[in-house]
Formats: sequence, structure tokens, C-alpha cells
Amino acid sequence: MNITISSSIFAAAALFRGIDDIRYYLNGLYLETGANGARLVGCDGHQLAVARLEGWYPESSIILPGSLVAVVKSKAKAPQDVVLEFKEGGQQFEDQENAKGVFVPRDITLTVGDISTTAKELDGKFPDYRRVVPSEVDGATAQFDPSLINRIDKACSILGHKSFVGIAYNGDSSGLSVIDEEFVVVTMPFKTDPRKASPPWVQESLSEPEPVRLAA
Repeated sequence: MNITISSSIFAAAALFRGIDDIRYYLNGLYLETGANGARLVGCDGHQLAVARLEGWYPESSIILPGSLVAVVKSKAKAPQDVVLEFKEGGQQFEDQENAKGVFVPRDITLTVGDISTTAKELDGKFPDYRRVVPSEVDGATAQFDPSLINRIDKACSILGHKSFVGIAYNGDSSGLSVIDEEFVVVTMPFKTDPRKASPPWVQESLSEPEPVRLAA
């Protein structure tokens, strides 16, 4: 099966994948295809991004390894086509005498420009993005790691948007950023109880106080 993805969408989704995560499958991207289109998903456990791709495709799902994802650079001068080629179907198993089966990874060939790279799909259970993305949010105040906010802002830029779309607060649950109708990001808040008053020294004068003069 072949599927073509804009390099801008691919690179934006890749911002949210893990880097050297012990959960090796999070270092790649998840691609799901079917009759209603495709979804490209990146997740590192703190944020998750989902891109919608239009079209009709055979039903399949595959985890692209990080080494393959890294071939597509986010700083390309203009968007290019990223073409992925792999066999149809889900994970394959070969029957063994013990009847447990063995995972047989498919070859994935990624072509961007004049560069073609082939790697094996990853074996793993990727997070269920449908359970993670909220359908609506309650607006309850939350706090977010600035580095995660910066990722969203960078994704906006890669996708051609001039301004940051913000995060819709959702209390202790994931906040929602709809960059456009084809790309959404969910961000986990961090729990903290910030101090509501500054320490006393902030208000103290650094000048030596006037001496007290006693009346004659």
C-alpha cells in the first residue's frame, strides 16, 4: 500500500513523538488507514497529536520507527510529498509448533524528494488516541509545561499558521489545541499548588532606615 503525506503534516506530528523513550514504540509515529481516510499520530506520554488525512485506503495500522521518521526534516524550504509504502493488513504472525506465533515486521519504505529509506515496522501497542482526545473541555484552569506549549506553537508554524492557537483548559484532564480541522493536539497539565503570596523580602526596602530621633 502507498500513502502520500505532506512533509509539513508529517514533521508537525513528529514534534510530539518520544525521543529515546524506554517505550520504544513512542519514538515513532502511528499510522492508521481505512475507508474513511487515515490518521497520523505522535505521542510521548505528555502530549499527543493527531493529523487527519483524506482518502480511501485499505484497512491497516503500522508503527513507523523513529529512525525512519527522522528522515523528514521540519526545516524544509517548502512542503514535499512523503510517500510511505508497505504491505496491507495488520500485524502478521507465523504459526509455530507452540501455536503462540511470532510477530513478523513489515518493511516500510519512506521516500521524500530523491531519498528513499527502508526500515522495519515496530512491534508494540500504541496509545488509543480516540480515548485520549477529549470531545469537549470544561474550561477549568490548568497549568502546562512551557516546553509543551512551545511544541504546539512550532507545529502551528510548520503547518503555515502565523499565530499560536492556545490551549483550551480542561482542569486535571488533557487540554485541547485545535490547530486546524485536520490537526489537533492534547496536552497533559501538571499538578502543582503555586504559592499565592510573594515572600516578605520582595517588599523590603534596601535603604538603611532613618535613625529614630528622641524628643529633647
